[in-house]
Amino acid sequence: MIQKKFSLIPRYNWDYKLSDLAKAFSGIFTTEVDAESKMKKIFGQTPIFTTSGRTSLYVILKSLNLLEGSGVGVPLFCCPVVFDAIKQAHLVPKFIDITLDDYNLSPSDLEKKKDSLSAVVVVHMFGHPADMDSVSDICGDIPIIEDCAQSLFSTHKECYTGFQSNASFFSFRSGKYISAGEGSAIFCNDPSLRVSVEKLVETFEEWNFFQEFQHCTSTYIKSFFYKRPWYGVFGYPIGRLLDQRLNLTAKTGFKLRKISKSDLRIIDDKIVTFLSRVNEQRQNALYLLEKLKIKKAFLPIEREGCISNYYQFAIRFNDTEQRDLVAEYLLKHCIDTAKYLDEVLDVAKGLYGYKGDCPNAELCSKTTLVIPHHYTLSLQNLDYIVHTLNDASNYIT
Repeated sequence: MIQKKFSLIPRYNWDYKLSDLAKAFSGIFTTEVDAESKMKKIFGQTPIFTTSGRTSLYVILKSLNLLEGSGVGVPLFCCPVVFDAIKQAHLVPKFIDITLDDYNLSPSDLEKKKDSLSAVVVVHMFGHPADMDSVSDICGDIPIIEDCAQSLFSTHKECYTGFQSNASFFSFRSGKYISAGEGSAIFCNDPSLRVSVEKLVETFEEWNFFQEFQHCTSTYIKSFFYKRPWYGVFGYPIGRLLDQRLNLTAKTGFKLRKISKSDLRIIDDKIVTFLSRVNEQRQNALYLLEKLKIKKAFLPIEREGCISNYYQFAIRFNDTEQRDLVAEYLLKHCIDTAKYLDEVLDVAKGLYGYKGDCPNAELCSKTTLVIPHHYTLSLQNLDYIVHTLNDASNYIT
Protein backbone atom coordinates (compact mmCIF):
# COMPACT_ATOMS: atom_id res chain seq x y z
CA MET A 1 0.00 0.00 0.00
CA ILE A 2 2.80 2.42 0.92
CA GLN A 3 4.66 1.48 -2.26
CA LYS A 4 1.58 2.33 -4.33
CA LYS A 5 1.35 5.73 -2.66
CA PHE A 6 5.00 6.39 -3.43
CA SER A 7 4.34 5.54 -7.09
CA LEU A 8 1.38 7.88 -7.63
CA ILE A 9 1.99 10.01 -10.75
CA PRO A 10 0.85 13.61 -10.07
CA ARG A 11 -1.75 15.12 -12.34
CA TYR A 12 0.26 18.35 -12.80
CA ASN A 13 3.91 19.30 -12.93
CA TRP A 14 5.23 21.75 -10.31
CA ASP A 15 8.80 22.08 -11.56
CA TYR A 16 10.43 24.18 -8.82
CA LYS A 17 13.60 22.55 -7.56
CA LEU A 18 16.01 23.33 -4.74
CA SER A 19 18.21 25.09 -7.30
CA ASP A 20 15.23 27.29 -8.21
CA LEU A 21 14.74 28.15 -4.56
CA ALA A 22 18.38 29.24 -4.34
CA LYS A 23 17.99 31.41 -7.43
CA ALA A 24 14.76 32.87 -6.08
CA PHE A 25 16.50 33.81 -2.83
CA SER A 26 19.30 35.45 -4.80
CA GLY A 27 16.72 37.41 -6.77
CA ILE A 28 15.55 39.15 -3.61
CA PHE A 29 18.97 40.78 -3.26
CA THR A 30 19.92 41.53 -6.87
CA THR A 31 18.76 43.93 -9.56
CA GLU A 32 20.65 42.08 -12.31
CA VAL A 33 17.57 40.56 -13.91
CA ASP A 34 16.94 40.97 -17.63
CA ALA A 35 13.59 39.23 -18.11
CA GLU A 36 12.06 42.26 -19.85
CA SER A 37 14.59 42.39 -22.67
CA LYS A 38 14.63 38.60 -23.01
CA MET A 39 10.87 38.49 -23.44
CA LYS A 40 10.97 41.44 -25.82
CA LYS A 41 13.46 39.53 -27.97
CA ILE A 42 11.12 36.52 -28.05
CA PHE A 43 7.75 38.25 -28.43
CA GLY A 44 8.67 41.60 -29.97
CA GLN A 45 7.21 43.62 -27.08
CA THR A 46 8.32 44.64 -23.62
CA PRO A 47 6.15 42.97 -20.96
CA ILE A 48 4.49 44.69 -18.02
CA PHE A 49 4.81 42.41 -15.01
CA THR A 50 2.29 41.87 -12.20
CA THR A 51 2.03 39.34 -9.40
CA SER A 52 -0.58 37.05 -11.00
CA GLY A 53 -2.69 36.33 -14.05
CA ARG A 54 -5.91 37.48 -12.42
CA THR A 55 -4.22 40.72 -11.37
CA SER A 56 -3.17 41.25 -14.98
CA LEU A 57 -6.70 40.69 -16.25
CA TYR A 58 -8.03 43.11 -13.64
CA VAL A 59 -5.45 45.72 -14.71
CA ILE A 60 -6.33 45.41 -18.38
CA LEU A 61 -10.07 45.65 -17.72
CA LYS A 62 -9.68 48.69 -15.47
CA SER A 63 -7.42 50.34 -18.04
CA LEU A 64 -10.07 49.97 -20.75
CA ASN A 65 -12.21 52.47 -18.79
CA LEU A 66 -15.43 50.55 -19.36
CA LEU A 67 -18.60 51.75 -17.68
CA GLU A 68 -19.26 50.08 -14.34
CA GLY A 69 -21.55 47.09 -14.82
CA SER A 70 -20.58 46.57 -18.46
CA GLY A 71 -20.73 43.04 -19.80
CA VAL A 72 -17.52 41.15 -20.51
CA GLY A 73 -17.78 38.05 -22.66
CA VAL A 74 -15.94 35.06 -21.24
CA PRO A 75 -16.13 31.32 -21.97
CA LEU A 76 -17.98 29.43 -19.26
CA PHE A 77 -15.44 26.62 -19.55
CA CYS A 78 -12.46 28.28 -17.89
CA CYS A 79 -11.01 28.81 -14.42
CA PRO A 80 -13.49 30.75 -12.21
CA VAL A 81 -10.73 33.15 -11.11
CA VAL A 82 -11.26 34.79 -14.52
CA PHE A 83 -14.86 35.52 -13.54
CA ASP A 84 -13.65 36.89 -10.22
CA ALA A 85 -11.21 39.29 -11.88
CA ILE A 86 -14.04 40.61 -14.06
CA LYS A 87 -16.25 41.08 -11.00
CA GLN A 88 -13.47 42.78 -9.02
CA ALA A 89 -13.16 45.28 -11.88
CA HIS A 90 -16.86 46.12 -11.27
CA LEU A 91 -17.91 44.49 -14.53
CA VAL A 92 -20.26 41.59 -15.24
CA PRO A 93 -19.24 38.21 -16.74
CA LYS A 94 -21.38 37.31 -19.74
CA PHE A 95 -20.94 33.64 -20.47
CA ILE A 96 -20.13 32.40 -23.97
CA ASP A 97 -20.29 28.74 -24.99
CA ILE A 98 -17.34 26.79 -26.37
CA THR A 99 -16.70 24.58 -29.38
CA LEU A 100 -16.38 20.89 -28.56
CA ASP A 101 -13.36 20.23 -30.74
CA ASP A 102 -10.87 22.57 -29.03
CA TYR A 103 -12.69 23.72 -25.83
CA ASN A 104 -12.34 27.37 -26.86
CA LEU A 105 -14.81 30.23 -27.17
CA SER A 106 -17.47 29.55 -29.80
CA PRO A 107 -17.56 32.19 -32.56
CA SER A 108 -21.19 31.36 -33.37
CA ASP A 109 -22.32 31.88 -29.76
CA LEU A 110 -20.24 35.05 -29.53
CA GLU A 111 -22.04 36.35 -32.60
CA LYS A 112 -25.40 35.81 -30.90
CA LYS A 113 -24.37 37.60 -27.70
CA LYS A 114 -21.99 40.33 -28.85
CA ASP A 115 -24.51 43.16 -28.57
CA SER A 116 -24.44 42.87 -24.76
CA LEU A 117 -20.65 42.98 -24.55
CA SER A 118 -18.18 45.82 -23.96
CA ALA A 119 -15.12 43.53 -24.02
CA VAL A 120 -14.30 39.88 -24.65
CA VAL A 121 -11.83 37.57 -22.88
CA VAL A 122 -10.56 34.72 -25.08
CA VAL A 123 -9.01 31.83 -23.12
CA HIS A 124 -6.67 29.53 -25.05
CA MET A 125 -7.81 26.43 -23.20
CA PHE A 126 -5.35 23.59 -22.51
CA GLY A 127 -2.84 25.44 -24.71
CA HIS A 128 -4.98 25.11 -27.88
CA PRO A 129 -5.14 28.45 -29.75
CA ALA A 130 -8.63 29.84 -30.20
CA ASP A 131 -10.02 30.91 -33.57
CA MET A 132 -8.79 34.50 -33.30
CA ASP A 133 -9.63 35.37 -36.92
CA SER A 134 -13.32 34.64 -36.41
CA VAL A 135 -13.39 36.28 -32.97
CA SER A 136 -11.76 39.45 -34.32
CA ASP A 137 -14.17 39.63 -37.27
CA ILE A 138 -17.17 39.26 -34.97
CA CYS A 139 -15.98 41.70 -32.30
CA GLY A 140 -15.11 44.57 -34.62
CA ASP A 141 -14.37 47.49 -32.28
CA ILE A 142 -15.10 45.51 -29.10
CA PRO A 143 -11.79 45.15 -27.19
CA ILE A 144 -10.38 41.61 -27.06
CA ILE A 145 -8.17 40.28 -24.24
CA GLU A 146 -6.30 37.01 -24.67
CA ASP A 147 -5.86 34.84 -21.59
CA CYS A 148 -2.63 33.00 -22.41
CA ALA A 149 -2.12 31.50 -18.96
CA GLN A 150 -2.08 28.03 -20.55
CA SER A 151 -0.74 28.85 -24.02
CA LEU A 152 2.89 29.90 -23.63
CA PHE A 153 4.57 29.38 -27.04
CA SER A 154 1.39 28.08 -28.73
CA THR A 155 0.93 29.57 -32.20
CA HIS A 156 -1.95 30.57 -34.46
CA LYS A 157 -0.87 30.99 -38.09
CA GLU A 158 2.79 31.18 -37.03
CA CYS A 159 2.04 33.95 -34.52
CA TYR A 160 2.37 33.34 -30.80
CA THR A 161 -0.90 33.53 -28.91
CA GLY A 162 -1.31 36.87 -27.20
CA PHE A 163 -0.59 39.13 -30.14
CA GLN A 164 -3.84 39.16 -32.11
CA SER A 165 -5.86 41.29 -29.71
CA ASN A 166 -5.85 44.59 -27.84
CA ALA A 167 -4.01 43.06 -24.89
CA SER A 168 -3.02 39.72 -23.41
CA PHE A 169 -1.53 38.20 -20.30
CA PHE A 170 0.54 35.14 -19.42
CA SER A 171 0.86 33.36 -16.09
CA PHE A 172 3.98 31.83 -14.57
CA ARG A 173 2.32 30.45 -11.47
CA SER A 174 3.54 27.08 -10.19
CA GLY A 175 1.65 24.41 -12.06
CA LYS A 176 1.79 26.51 -15.23
CA TYR A 177 4.64 25.94 -17.67
CA ILE A 178 7.34 28.14 -16.12
CA SER A 179 6.34 27.36 -12.50
CA ALA A 180 8.02 30.45 -11.06
CA GLY A 181 5.79 30.52 -7.98
CA GLU A 182 3.62 33.37 -9.18
CA GLY A 183 4.03 36.17 -11.70
CA SER A 184 2.37 37.34 -14.88
CA ALA A 185 3.24 39.36 -17.97
CA ILE A 186 0.93 41.76 -19.81
CA PHE A 187 1.39 42.65 -23.48
CA CYS A 188 -0.50 45.50 -25.15
CA ASN A 189 -0.89 45.88 -28.90
CA ASP A 190 -2.72 49.18 -28.27
CA PRO A 191 -0.11 51.86 -27.32
CA SER A 192 -2.60 54.06 -25.45
CA LEU A 193 -3.86 51.08 -23.47
CA ARG A 194 -0.27 50.24 -22.57
CA VAL A 195 0.22 53.69 -21.05
CA SER A 196 -2.87 53.23 -18.86
CA VAL A 197 -1.77 49.73 -17.80
CA GLU A 198 1.70 50.97 -16.84
CA LYS A 199 0.28 53.81 -14.77
CA LEU A 200 -2.05 51.51 -12.85
CA VAL A 201 0.61 48.85 -12.19
CA GLU A 202 2.96 51.53 -10.91
CA THR A 203 0.51 52.20 -8.05
CA PHE A 204 0.67 48.60 -6.80
CA GLU A 205 2.59 47.68 -3.68
CA GLU A 206 6.02 46.07 -3.67
CA TRP A 207 6.85 42.84 -1.84
CA ASN A 208 8.84 43.25 1.38
CA PHE A 209 11.67 40.93 2.36
CA PHE A 210 9.58 38.80 4.72
CA GLN A 211 6.86 38.32 2.10
CA GLU A 212 9.45 37.35 -0.52
CA PHE A 213 11.16 34.88 1.81
CA GLN A 214 7.87 33.29 2.86
CA HIS A 215 6.67 33.09 -0.74
CA CYS A 216 9.84 31.37 -2.02
CA THR A 217 9.87 28.91 0.84
CA SER A 218 6.19 27.96 0.58
CA THR A 219 6.47 27.60 -3.20
CA TYR A 220 9.34 25.14 -2.81
CA ILE A 221 7.56 23.15 -0.08
CA LYS A 222 4.38 22.85 -2.14
CA SER A 223 6.38 21.80 -5.18
CA PHE A 224 8.37 19.27 -3.15
CA PHE A 225 5.19 17.54 -2.02
CA TYR A 226 3.82 17.59 -5.55
CA LYS A 227 6.50 15.19 -6.75
CA ARG A 228 6.98 11.48 -6.38
CA PRO A 229 7.42 9.77 -3.99
CA TRP A 230 5.97 12.36 -1.62
CA TYR A 231 2.89 13.30 -3.64
CA GLY A 232 1.01 10.07 -2.98
CA VAL A 233 1.90 10.03 0.71
CA PHE A 234 1.41 13.71 1.57
CA GLY A 235 0.39 15.97 -1.32
CA TYR A 236 -2.59 14.04 -2.63
CA PRO A 237 -4.26 13.20 0.71
CA ILE A 238 -3.73 16.74 2.04
CA GLY A 239 -5.26 18.12 -1.14
CA ARG A 240 -8.26 15.85 -0.68
CA LEU A 241 -8.79 16.84 2.93
CA LEU A 242 -8.42 20.59 2.64
CA ASP A 243 -10.78 23.05 1.03
CA GLN A 244 -9.97 23.93 -2.60
CA ARG A 245 -8.85 27.39 -1.56
CA LEU A 246 -6.23 25.93 0.73
CA ASN A 247 -4.94 22.78 -0.92
CA LEU A 248 -1.67 22.31 -2.75
CA THR A 249 -3.13 23.05 -6.17
CA ALA A 250 -5.18 26.09 -5.21
CA LYS A 251 -4.58 29.71 -6.09
CA THR A 252 -3.56 31.91 -3.21
CA GLY A 253 -5.57 35.09 -3.24
CA PHE A 254 -6.12 38.20 -5.29
CA LYS A 255 -3.58 40.85 -4.36
CA LEU A 256 -2.82 43.89 -6.45
CA ARG A 257 0.95 43.72 -6.30
CA LYS A 258 3.88 44.17 -8.59
CA ILE A 259 5.76 41.00 -9.44
CA SER A 260 8.04 39.66 -6.72
CA LYS A 261 11.78 39.86 -7.32
CA SER A 262 12.11 36.16 -6.59
CA ASP A 263 9.54 35.14 -9.20
CA LEU A 264 11.09 37.50 -11.73
CA ARG A 265 14.45 35.86 -11.14
CA ILE A 266 13.04 32.41 -12.02
CA ILE A 267 11.27 33.75 -15.13
CA ASP A 268 14.50 35.42 -16.19
CA ASP A 269 16.35 32.13 -15.76
CA LYS A 270 13.86 29.91 -17.60
CA ILE A 271 12.16 31.94 -20.34
CA VAL A 272 14.82 31.80 -23.06
CA THR A 273 15.32 28.03 -22.97
CA PHE A 274 11.83 26.97 -22.01
CA LEU A 275 10.60 26.41 -25.55
CA SER A 276 12.55 23.14 -25.48
CA ARG A 277 10.50 22.01 -22.46
CA VAL A 278 7.29 22.92 -24.26
CA ASN A 279 8.42 20.89 -27.27
CA GLU A 280 9.15 17.90 -25.02
CA GLN A 281 5.66 18.03 -23.55
CA ARG A 282 4.15 18.46 -27.00
CA GLN A 283 6.00 15.35 -28.17
CA ASN A 284 4.62 13.48 -25.15
CA ALA A 285 1.12 14.52 -26.19
CA LEU A 286 1.68 13.39 -29.77
CA TYR A 287 2.98 10.07 -28.47
CA LEU A 288 -0.18 9.58 -26.43
CA LEU A 289 -2.33 10.48 -29.41
CA GLU A 290 -0.54 7.83 -31.47
CA LYS A 291 -0.73 5.07 -28.86
CA LEU A 292 -4.06 5.57 -27.11
CA LYS A 293 -6.95 3.37 -28.29
CA ILE A 294 -9.76 4.50 -26.00
CA LYS A 295 -13.29 3.50 -26.86
CA LYS A 296 -16.04 6.11 -26.93
CA ALA A 297 -13.87 9.06 -25.99
CA PHE A 298 -12.63 12.20 -27.72
CA LEU A 299 -8.91 12.94 -27.78
CA PRO A 300 -7.40 16.43 -28.31
CA ILE A 301 -7.08 17.85 -31.81
CA GLU A 302 -5.30 20.83 -33.33
CA ARG A 303 -7.14 23.13 -35.70
CA GLU A 304 -5.51 23.79 -39.06
CA GLY A 305 -2.88 26.50 -38.80
CA CYS A 306 -2.49 26.06 -35.03
CA ILE A 307 0.27 24.53 -32.94
CA SER A 308 -0.67 23.75 -29.35
CA ASN A 309 1.83 23.63 -26.51
CA TYR A 310 -0.34 20.85 -25.02
CA TYR A 311 -0.15 22.39 -21.57
CA GLN A 312 -2.76 19.83 -20.55
CA PHE A 313 -3.96 16.61 -22.18
CA ALA A 314 -7.74 16.53 -21.93
CA ILE A 315 -9.93 13.55 -22.83
CA ARG A 316 -13.69 14.00 -23.14
CA PHE A 317 -16.00 11.06 -22.44
CA ASN A 318 -19.62 10.56 -23.41
CA ASP A 319 -20.94 11.08 -19.90
CA THR A 320 -19.94 11.69 -16.30
CA GLU A 321 -20.17 8.02 -15.33
CA GLN A 322 -17.64 7.00 -17.97
CA ARG A 323 -15.24 9.76 -16.94
CA ASP A 324 -15.49 8.88 -13.27
CA LEU A 325 -15.00 5.14 -13.90
CA VAL A 326 -11.82 5.84 -15.85
CA ALA A 327 -10.55 8.29 -13.23
CA GLU A 328 -11.14 5.74 -10.47
CA TYR A 329 -9.41 2.98 -12.45
CA LEU A 330 -6.37 5.18 -13.13
CA LEU A 331 -6.12 6.21 -9.48
CA LYS A 332 -6.13 2.55 -8.41
CA HIS A 333 -3.21 2.09 -10.78
CA CYS A 334 -1.24 5.06 -9.39
CA ILE A 335 -2.14 7.68 -12.00
CA ASP A 336 -3.73 10.84 -10.67
CA THR A 337 -6.09 12.82 -12.91
CA ALA A 338 -8.17 15.99 -12.77
CA LYS A 339 -11.90 16.23 -13.40
CA TYR A 340 -11.21 19.61 -14.91
CA LEU A 341 -13.67 22.43 -14.07
CA ASP A 342 -16.17 19.95 -12.66
CA GLU A 343 -17.30 22.68 -10.24
CA VAL A 344 -17.53 25.59 -12.69
CA LEU A 345 -21.30 25.35 -13.24
CA ASP A 346 -22.10 25.65 -9.55
CA VAL A 347 -19.67 28.54 -9.16
CA ALA A 348 -20.97 30.38 -12.22
CA LYS A 349 -24.61 29.93 -11.17
CA GLY A 350 -24.09 30.71 -7.51
CA LEU A 351 -21.77 33.71 -7.78
CA TYR A 352 -21.94 35.13 -11.29
CA GLY A 353 -25.51 34.76 -12.53
CA TYR A 354 -25.04 32.07 -15.15
CA LYS A 355 -28.40 31.29 -16.78
CA GLY A 356 -27.77 27.91 -18.40
CA ASP A 357 -27.23 28.88 -22.04
CA CYS A 358 -23.84 27.22 -22.71
CA PRO A 359 -24.62 23.52 -23.31
CA ASN A 360 -21.22 22.56 -24.75
CA ALA A 361 -19.39 24.06 -21.77
CA GLU A 362 -21.75 22.28 -19.37
CA LEU A 363 -21.11 18.97 -21.15
CA CYS A 364 -17.33 19.40 -21.03
CA SER A 365 -17.31 20.36 -17.36
CA LYS A 366 -18.88 17.01 -16.45
CA THR A 367 -17.13 14.74 -18.94
CA THR A 368 -13.52 16.00 -19.30
CA LEU A 369 -10.56 14.30 -17.66
CA VAL A 370 -7.02 15.70 -17.66
CA ILE A 371 -4.28 13.08 -17.55
CA PRO A 372 -0.57 13.58 -16.81
CA HIS A 373 1.88 13.88 -19.70
CA HIS A 374 4.50 16.24 -18.21
CA TYR A 375 7.84 16.81 -19.87
CA THR A 376 9.40 15.32 -16.70
CA LEU A 377 7.83 11.89 -17.33
CA SER A 378 9.94 9.14 -18.80
CA LEU A 379 8.99 7.05 -21.82
CA GLN A 380 8.38 4.20 -19.39
CA ASN A 381 5.90 6.38 -17.50
CA LEU A 382 4.14 7.35 -20.74
CA ASP A 383 3.88 3.73 -21.86
CA TYR A 384 2.41 2.82 -18.47
CA ILE A 385 -0.18 5.60 -18.78
CA VAL A 386 -1.06 4.45 -22.30
CA HIS A 387 -1.40 0.80 -21.25
CA THR A 388 -3.52 1.67 -18.20
CA LEU A 389 -5.80 4.03 -20.11
CA ASN A 390 -6.35 1.53 -22.88
CA ASP A 391 -7.22 -1.09 -20.25
CA ALA A 392 -9.56 1.36 -18.53
CA SER A 393 -11.49 1.84 -21.74
CA ASN A 394 -12.74 -1.73 -21.37
CA TYR A 395 -14.87 -0.51 -18.47
CA ILE A 396 -16.71 1.95 -20.69
CA THR A 397 -20.07 0.62 -21.86
